[in-house]
Amino acid sequence: MKRIPSRLSCSIHNFAVCNRGAQGLSGACLVQYMTVIQTPTFPLVIVLGLLAACSNMLGGLLAVYRPVFKEGRRMLALAFSGGFLLSVAVINLLPEVIAGHPYAPHLVLGGYFLVYLSEHLFAGHAHHAGHKHRGGHQLIGELPCEKDDAPIRQGAAFAATGGLLLHSFFDGAAITAALVAGTPLGWLTFFAVMLHKVPEGFSQASIYLASKSTRKAAAGSAGALGISSLIGSLVTLFFTREFGGLENIVLAVACGMFLHISATDLLPVTARVRGLKTMVTTAAGFITAIVASLLLHRLITH
Repeated sequence: MKRIPSRLSCSIHNFAVCNRGAQGLSGACLVQYMTVIQTPTFPLVIVLGLLAACSNMLGGLLAVYRPVFKEGRRMLALAFSGGFLLSVAVINLLPEVIAGHPYAPHLVLGGYFLVYLSEHLFAGHAHHAGHKHRGGHQLIGELPCEKDDAPIRQGAAFAATGGLLLHSFFDGAAITAALVAGTPLGWLTFFAVMLHKVPEGFSQASIYLASKSTRKAAAGSAGALGISSLIGSLVTLFFTREFGGLENIVLAVACGMFLHISATDLLPVTARVRGLKTMVTTAAGFITAIVASLLLHRLITH
């Protein structure tokens, strides 16, 4: 007679098959993980990601222990950053992504809209109604500190943090994607990101201070931005190994984000400050990015 398997034996058999499948899947993930670690780019990604994270933390500590800066110096820093970011986006990133992906213009526009959306949904709600914002990038510019008359609500501070975490994640992703696309482009993107990492951490800690949080919580929130940036770098490195051409998509989105940060936020704010210093500092940002691009290509290709 044909033996009919019992329900218990069927369950044991199915469990054994599933267990072998799970072991095979975990083994494949482990192999992929080890492959990523052994890539020549991995140590550089870790170092640059940690430096970017430390810059966020530095900005947070500056806000906590020295929350007031002279307006003139802040505007000059934003002017230089805006010129540098715009130059890198137009001269280096844009040609690279257009040559590397057929839908690059759409992705660039998506990156631009991503910053626009995050500002209006998150950072844009970080003020009480009637509170006059002093101008500047809503994610990067100077935000109210603990001495302001209208402190930020705790919920609004959390919402602003959400937008900044998303923004910081893509900062890290942009660094890795640029390194995968080419070493000179990677270094330029890293410098461009670093220029607004300190102000970004400063803004994040200022939001927490304005919501009457402790200094420890304010500094910790800036550190969270650094962690988000490092995670973005590592996630992008892992998936660019798995999916070829992903770096071009990330670069296109980062290009749109850089265009918004520089041309829509930073430069219009500094343009309100009339004077030779602001104009020269903005031009210095443009020129520095161009010279750095030429030097990096010459040093690395020879």
